Amino acid sequence: MKDKLYLRKIILCTAIVILALIYIFQVISGSRSSVKDFKIEKAFDTIEFSSADKGKVELKRYGDFWKIGMDDVDADKVNLIVEAVKNIRTLGLVSKSSGDDATERYGLTDAQKVSVKVSDNGKEYLSLEIGKDAANGQQNYIRVNGSKDIYLASGALKGKFSYKAEELIKKVEEAPKTEGAAEASPEGGTPTVSDSSQAPEGSAKAVSDSSQK
Repeated sequence: MKDKLYLRKIILCTAIVILALIYIFQVISGSRSSVKDFKIEKAFDTIEFSSADKGKVELKRYGDFWKIGMDDVDADKVNLIVEAVKNIRTLGLVSKSSGDDATERYGLTDAQKVSVKVSDNGKEYLSLEIGKDAANGQQNYIRVNGSKDIYLASGALKGKFSYKAEELIKKVEEAPKTEGAAEASPEGGTPTVSDSSQAPEGSAKAVSDSSQK
């Protein structure tokens, strides 16, 4: 009788251990499947992004260079933007809800989010909504390609798109004026020469005296 009871306890404990292992495996598998990378492996010529506070920015590629309209851009800032949209890495799925509560909670309302579109010759490759920061700005909540799923993404994405158009346009530095350079007279007459290039005191008188001899 004692042997049968002992055997039942062993079977019960074994079953509990097996069920626990199955549960752990399902949790691990589920978390792995929720991690996604969104990659663009083709060339693209347009990046558009906009937000309520910064307005809309359109970057266009011409050969190896990016421009806003016909203006050159800050290459360092724009390169970070280009690399960011090429490969977006998520750390996990946080919500499958498209309701107002989730949208507000994760900063994906129209007033809070940054919207990004990447395309080539009019063909859209990526549509991205970037919500509020997490983990000190190093992570953001995102929706991708119109899906209601909300992911936690790494890479401090929101900060890379927090620019107005004029903040990305490369500033042209004015050439410094050369000391002693000729300056035009106020009425457009003969250019005058600055004081630093004038003849030493008394030299004009010396020339005048010599000519009278």
